[in-house]
Amino acid sequence: MSKNNVLKRQYGLFTAICLVVGSVIGTGIFWLPGRVLYEANGHLGIGILAWLVGGTMVATCVYMFSVMARRYEMIHGMVDYAEALVGKKYGYLVGWFFFVMYQTAGYAIIAWITASFTATLAGHENVQNSSFVFGIMAFYMLTIFLLNYFIPKLPMRFHVSSTVARTIPLILMATIGVISGFIFQDSATTAQTTIPNLGEGQTAPTFLGAVFATAFAYNGWQAATAFNSEIKNSKKQFPVALMLGFAIVIVIYIGYYIGVVLAGEPYQLMQNNQLGTRAAFNSVFGDTIGFILIIFVIISGIGILNLCCMGMSRSLYALGRRGIGPIPYKTVIVDKRTDLPLNSMLICVILSAIWAIIIFGNHHSWWGYLTDGRQFRFHLPDFYNTLFFTLLIPIFIGFFIHNRTNKDLHPFNRLIMPLIAAGGAAFMNYSLISSSWIHATVYYTTGIILAIIGFAFFTPHK
Repeated sequence: MSKNNVLKRQYGLFTAICLVVGSVIGTGIFWLPGRVLYEANGHLGIGILAWLVGGTMVATCVYMFSVMARRYEMIHGMVDYAEALVGKKYGYLVGWFFFVMYQTAGYAIIAWITASFTATLAGHENVQNSSFVFGIMAFYMLTIFLLNYFIPKLPMRFHVSSTVARTIPLILMATIGVISGFIFQDSATTAQTTIPNLGEGQTAPTFLGAVFATAFAYNGWQAATAFNSEIKNSKKQFPVALMLGFAIVIVIYIGYYIGVVLAGEPYQLMQNNQLGTRAAFNSVFGDTIGFILIIFVIISGIGILNLCCMGMSRSLYALGRRGIGPIPYKTVIVDKRTDLPLNSMLICVILSAIWAIIIFGNHHSWWGYLTDGRQFRFHLPDFYNTLFFTLLIPIFIGFFIHNRTNKDLHPFNRLIMPLIAAGGAAFMNYSLISSSWIHATVYYTTGIILAIIGFAFFTPHK
């Protein structure tokens, strides 16, 4: 492989922490409080427990990634781990998943959520399926791609700076919102709120459904592993960035959730999360500052969309570096001017446009109805999180098998944590299956079909 096609080590510890925190703190936390509260049957305390349980389960996976980062360091974190611990074909499957199902689908859903909050800022009542929302969604997807394609240094600078900016509304609501909420809200709000009838496409509320919903908000840390080969002294610095960054996120998330529920109208938050979020900001900080904070939420979405665009090209590039996947001799090329795999990025953005059509279909009844008459919606975050946690289990078990007698590792890291992390990933999958087995069946079936298509490209090239 040509040395000209090797990505440079250019990021230090602070940037690595920003990558982790910035990867996780995005649109999910602003989009999910209403859903988590609904799944918790309107009970604030159960919702807090769901955030704790979900964060703890994901944290076990993050911990194992920090351990593996010290031992495996090549091109793309999770692909490297899968290949080293399970086999080349499994590594390819993981890389294919990130390319086809995870980061490209994430790029589309993040663009839609950001566009939805933009409609909220503009004062629209319909903030989910209007032509304005989907037009802004397409604008964001195209603009972020063009910036990364033609001015790649600017998006990285924007990401580091936006990591600080996007925490502002979270920290403010987690502090001032919580205090004002406890002072001015009645005790009924802190106990339980009657849940609304959300109509077609909404499953019945369950605690495990609330736990699984938090997975989307905690998402993103794994995308940061795509940059491990670009971080200076990554075997030492990247594990620290992973654990420290994720611990910060859990604390901020729980505080924000409490604040936005107490400060606003919980019933409205469950009916329409975006409008309920703005109402909560306005209630605590006034209309002007509330307006500004929604702008910060939009900046947050744009920042995470930018990171997703940077990261998703690395997945296809990682396959190309191994001589596998679609047109590897093209996807492996690192542009000399930008030092980025631009061909990979272009293909990923085109694929994300297909996932955008799936989102459009969700809001226009394209995917039929369930036996009880409810509309079926193909929730992209639930889809790729289901497959992601499933793919993690063999990796953790493989780490246990390969390192159970390795004296260089602490017994806790080689004997106990791999099994705990595998159990955490399995628990997250069980949470989805128990809350909606029909959705789980559709997601697994779709994943298997896409995996079969992917192996058609598993022909190693030089």
